[in-house]
Amino acid sequence: MKLYILLFLAFFLSCSNPQNAKAPGETKISEHQSQTENKLTPDNTSSRIITVVEKSGSTVSSVSNQPDSQTAKKMYPWKRSASGYVSVNSRIPDPAGFKRIKAMKNSYAYWLRYLPVRKAGTKVYDYSGDELSDSTAAAWAVIDLDIGNRDLQQCMDTIIRLRAEYLWQRNLKGSISFPYHGSTYFKWTQWAAGLRPSLNRGKVTMIPKAKELHSRQNFRKYLTFMFAMTGTVSNTREPSVKYSDAKPGDFFLHPAPSARVLGHAVIILDIAQNTAGEKRFLLGQGFTPAQDMHVLKYNSKTAWYPLKSSDDIKTPLWKPFSWADLKRFRY
Repeated sequence: MKLYILLFLAFFLSCSNPQNAKAPGETKISEHQSQTENKLTPDNTSSRIITVVEKSGSTVSSVSNQPDSQTAKKMYPWKRSASGYVSVNSRIPDPAGFKRIKAMKNSYAYWLRYLPVRKAGTKVYDYSGDELSDSTAAAWAVIDLDIGNRDLQQCMDTIIRLRAEYLWQRNLKGSISFPYHGSTYFKWTQWAAGLRPSLNRGKVTMIPKAKELHSRQNFRKYLTFMFAMTGTVSNTREPSVKYSDAKPGDFFLHPAPSARVLGHAVIILDIAQNTAGEKRFLLGQGFTPAQDMHVLKYNSKTAWYPLKSSDDIKTPLWKPFSWADLKRFRY
């Protein structure tokens, strides 16, 4: 009798535990601002990371849950140059022996994974339409993201743009907030309400200067303002992240050391892992001058960076980052 009971339980458990899905003319002044730290009171901020609640379903595999073209239009609402939709995930398969980490549907990691890319072989161009041969040589794929016709959407600006666009399409507009000066954040909702920041003797105040307007066109104006007025230096107070906690959306930051020397920032677009716990990273960047965002090439054979906690992060066109340089947006 005990044998029959055990066989029945084994059959029941095998049927009730399905296998999980597999994881597969305006001048930019941000880098020329003062390096002096101040003691401003945070604008509704704290030292902790504010987590955006993702009200979505279960974890998903990177292959079977790619959004269709109509869904992608809603997820990535800017005007794109490619006639069809191809994602980063489709263009860049999982590295051999590794699978992309699981991502919650509608999470930032999921959104970054399925960013649209332009056709294979696309070159990198700057804001004026000139080809950038060095950036083209460094690119594995070019993200289908507009950059405008001014020298504004550079490295840190591109990362801000991605985060802001994600929050916009998720209707989490109250969370669109980025460092402005010192510990003061400037929110999209403040801009939409007609408020503009004014810096006087190291103190930032919000002054009513425009009509209230919550349109997408005004949202893009907010981003243009942030691109022009902030940069790598503005984001040095964002929370640091350890190697073991790194996730898509985190970024490596080298703030501009002086008014005449540029800083740089590179974003983690995706992470893959094997059964031994080893990791591979997809990295992306905008750059100076303002140019097409691109997925960085590790070497001629792959875009995946095999990085350990003891490794420096050596990317094309820039000096090595360290894991101590890894940051995450507070909002």
